[in-house]
Amino acid sequence: MRRPGVLLVTPRFPFPSISGGEKWAASLASGLASSYDVSLFAFAVPGAEAHQTALAMTLEGRTFAKVYLLPKPARREAESLPQLPGEYWSSAAAAALRAAAAGTGAELVHILFSEMAAYQAAIPAELPVIYTEIDSSYLYPWKYYLRGSAGLKGFLQAGEFLRSRAYARRHYGRFRAVTAITASDGRDIARYHTAAFTAVTPNAVVPEDFAPVPGEQRRPGSLLFVGHYPHYPNEDAALRLARRIFPLVKAEVRGAALTLAGSSPTPPVAALAGPDVSVPGTVADIRPFLRRASVFAAPVRYGLGTKGKILEAFAAGLPVVASREAAAGIEHARDGEHLLSASSDSDFAAKTAALLKDSALRERLAEAALRLVRREYSFSSVVSTVSALYRKVLDAA
Repeated sequence: MRRPGVLLVTPRFPFPSISGGEKWAASLASGLASSYDVSLFAFAVPGAEAHQTALAMTLEGRTFAKVYLLPKPARREAESLPQLPGEYWSSAAAAALRAAAAGTGAELVHILFSEMAAYQAAIPAELPVIYTEIDSSYLYPWKYYLRGSAGLKGFLQAGEFLRSRAYARRHYGRFRAVTAITASDGRDIARYHTAAFTAVTPNAVVPEDFAPVPGEQRRPGSLLFVGHYPHYPNEDAALRLARRIFPLVKAEVRGAALTLAGSSPTPPVAALAGPDVSVPGTVADIRPFLRRASVFAAPVRYGLGTKGKILEAFAAGLPVVASREAAAGIEHARDGEHLLSASSDSDFAAKTAALLKDSALRERLAEAALRLVRREYSFSSVVSTVSALYRKVLDAA
């Protein structure tokens, strides 16, 4: 029996997966591959073109039926677009996507990330288009995550957010189905689309991938943060944690140590390395860090959506202290039961220190969080939800 063809459209080639959005895209593609002929249209990350092209060749014929990997546009063609969509739009890429949709024989197209929504106009009218909202903060100046417009700076760039809302009104109306990483993200964009089918498809993990390794021990007093640091919310959280929160923790917990793990530390993050602060640089596998730490700290302030790093900590049995903003993205998590939520630097430090000193509290939070992630945030459920939407859209078509 012929399997339906799906063309996934993403701004960045998600292999290797170094950010939360890329992990989500890669996990979705891998999960769908068992039931659909999945092809991928994406841009290579500048500077990694050769490596990603080689990866694409190994994945074609396995995970993907076909991979279309383009260089990221070298210049902006449409000054009227918001910043991120403007970085990814080109008429040549639109023509290539139109050809890819025809060449793969796709029965539907699934666009991920708002910066690719403009490409819906390049897809033949007879093909249904599904959209996934990864992070709706581009609509709100107080939550936006780009360095130049994060926080209060966003209010000085009102035009950018007006352009973003006009962009959504212009491009979201075609989508037959829409999914969002959180219910809140879904509500944020509901006014811009008329999709018949909607669903929440949260950030998620494969819990079994984070199971404990026999003999690996947690280090007393060890604090961990993980991020892809060119993404400004992660850099901001690392700087806040190391400069303002961790010194308060050290004053309360003798021998406390902080590790800022993840990928591509920016110069300001790399400069944080010193006594009791480790910045190991890009690592291929984050799980050993999650298994050795005593507490995971996530003082993230910008961006919306579910923080995948918190779910990975949950799955690894690592108790979490999170900012209110980060905790709010885990919609089923309750403060004091699954994690500790903090509102200020001093509050964050006090709760982190208390958790480092209380093994019973660490164990209670970790056990409850692991049950939660297995019940609500397993990626197999996300794949099932997306597959059900695909069936509805195809049946309606």
